[in-house]
Amino acid sequence: MCKTYDAIYELRKNMESSYLILWVDHMKVKGELFCCDEKNCKCLKDVITLQDVTTYCQKTGNEHHFKWLNIPSHFIKAFAFECCVID
Repeated sequence: MCKTYDAIYELRKNMESSYLILWVDHMKVKGELFCCDEKNCKCLKDVITLQDVTTYCQKTGNEHHFKWLNIPSHFIKAFAFECCVID
């Protein structure tokens, strides 16, 4: 069981925003956290599912957009909810 996965979904309960920003190696990823608390919803344990996703490669500067992206939580180096980010 991955503590990062549990922490993200536990913190989401108290956040003003469902948009999550996370870092995986040299990639910055931003998207809306898919909530697994809804009825009839099947989420994979230890996999963070984001929708309306933008990825940004810090090495090349390339940006990509996805409708959905699944990220195994053990690859996540850091994360923050958008409401907590100071520009």
